[in-house]
Amino acid sequence: MATSDPPMPTSAIDLHMHSTASDGRLAPAAVVERAAARGVELMALTDHDTLEGIAEAQAAARRQCIRCLAGIELSARWARGVVHIVGLDIDPSHPALAAGVAAQQAERRRRAARIGERLERAGMDGIAARATELVGEGVPGRAHFARALVADGVVRDMQSAFDRYLQRGRPGYAAVQWAAIEQVVDWIHAAGGVAVFAHPLRYRLSRGALRAAIQAFVAAGGTAIEVSNGGGGRDDLIAAAALARRFGLNASMGSDFHDPDFRWIEIGRLAPIPGDLTPVWTSMEAMV
Repeated sequence: MATSDPPMPTSAIDLHMHSTASDGRLAPAAVVERAAARGVELMALTDHDTLEGIAEAQAAARRQCIRCLAGIELSARWARGVVHIVGLDIDPSHPALAAGVAAQQAERRRRAARIGERLERAGMDGIAARATELVGEGVPGRAHFARALVADGVVRDMQSAFDRYLQRGRPGYAAVQWAAIEQVVDWIHAAGGVAVFAHPLRYRLSRGALRAAIQAFVAAGGTAIEVSNGGGGRDDLIAAAALARRFGLNASMGSDFHDPDFRWIEIGRLAPIPGDLTPVWTSMEAMV
């Protein structure tokens, strides 16, 4: 942040949100409008493995007189699983990042085809077409298939769709080969951005495995971790802050907003970052 800017209260910052460019329910401009209405002054649109919503979001942010960082949430493979890495304050036009995103999108298309085929074999006729309708011009993700299953009355809610059909070992699960964590961090850095280890307490990992994943992230050059997350309680905040201290990482905060109907994860509803941690935005000079 420029030295002339006054410190920004953490309640006005949300650096992790999703739109219809990936698996969110609101268009990028509508996400920005909701953020502005909730008092957010600095935000980032961080759609999954895509840069498509950034231009619309930043144009809307200028109209709303708030700041919107170009961001992305990239799926990354490491030795024992998959984690998500948020890139903040990136240059969306950088060729290395664009090539990486294109590869991730190709993998998403392959996965969507496999999910559709497997659900069709399980008796969900036409489910792939309905998931595609929900995403519009993009690539259907697991959330779109979950919404289609809810809309068809197969399950009562999104979580049931994942639990019964889309998680590992279920009829609609399809493995995916994401880029390695080192590649993902390199793409973000090449584009001038900051790499952030996303929502560390949401992975189904043992404490040892989680520490190993973060160590791999740090070894790859990652410098920040999400400490304050949407839907997380005080214990999650304490645990994430301890990880930031243990690995010497700067602290980020983000709601991971997807859907206004998911009222437990709302834009800007975030606990303050502990005062002994360095906020990730203090290292950023290019603010939109």
